[in-house]
Amino acid sequence: MEINQLRAFELVVRLGSFSKASRYLNVSQPTISLRIKELEKSVGGSLFHRVGKNMELTDLGQGLLPYASQALEVLVKGLERAQSIKEGKRGEVRIGTLPTFTTGLFTSTLVDMHEKYPEIDLVIHTGHNQQILEMLYDGFIKIGLITHPFFNRDLKTLLLMKEPLILVAHKHHQLSELKARTYTIEEVFANSGPYILTDWSDESKHWQQSYMTFGMDRLELPPPTALDFVRSGSGVTLLTESLAQDLITRDTLTRLMPVDMPELSRWIALVSLESESSLTPAAQRFVKTLKNHAATLRSL
Repeated sequence: MEINQLRAFELVVRLGSFSKASRYLNVSQPTISLRIKELEKSVGGSLFHRVGKNMELTDLGQGLLPYASQALEVLVKGLERAQSIKEGKRGEVRIGTLPTFTTGLFTSTLVDMHEKYPEIDLVIHTGHNQQILEMLYDGFIKIGLITHPFFNRDLKTLLLMKEPLILVAHKHHQLSELKARTYTIEEVFANSGPYILTDWSDESKHWQQSYMTFGMDRLELPPPTALDFVRSGSGVTLLTESLAQDLITRDTLTRLMPVDMPELSRWIALVSLESESSLTPAAQRFVKTLKNHAATLRSL
């Protein structure tokens, strides 16, 4: 039994004749007759009998009709779904990202994707660099967001993003009362109570350690924990601007701006084992959306 046989059968029923069905499909009437005969061989009996000029269904035809219609409907839906996947309007994208890259740019990208392509399922997994790399090599995810530089030569960099690093304290911290750029980095470290060391990159960690003196009040914490610690009212720490921005906007945290503060940053790479053109259309949609949002931030 073939789909074109079911299609011919359904059209003869709906249009009332072999000739009308042949014109609708733009094939010859003998072709329609042959398809019906082949279908009748499959079901084991006649599907139509002629009453005057009209074709009417036999009992066998009446029994087959609802299932033939259902099969054709399912096929149409399947073809529509396949077309949507091909056009990047539907599908699943499995992404790995760092816990410290789940706000700001990343969130705005997810929101935009959900609004424009609600039928694309975004499956997000978090982990540190090595965990994300393992997920990529295991095929558990297709694209990942990791810190740059990395030394896996088989990875393709689809996008490279620069995230500023800033010093922050709670709004009631003593340093928050100082006017911007009227104090030095040494004063910040000396009066942090405690200073919370965070590891964003070798460069930023070395910079922080260069200002630490023996016996000073200090802690070393993961960035999310450091953020919670400072938000509770104690200490000073170095965070990505995107991680702290919401709390700064809500006047919970204050950005400290020593007069001699250098420009510090970390780099995030969007990577895959495949080139962008080899990714699924849905994954390409995500990459393009993230690139657009990153470009918008750079232009602000």
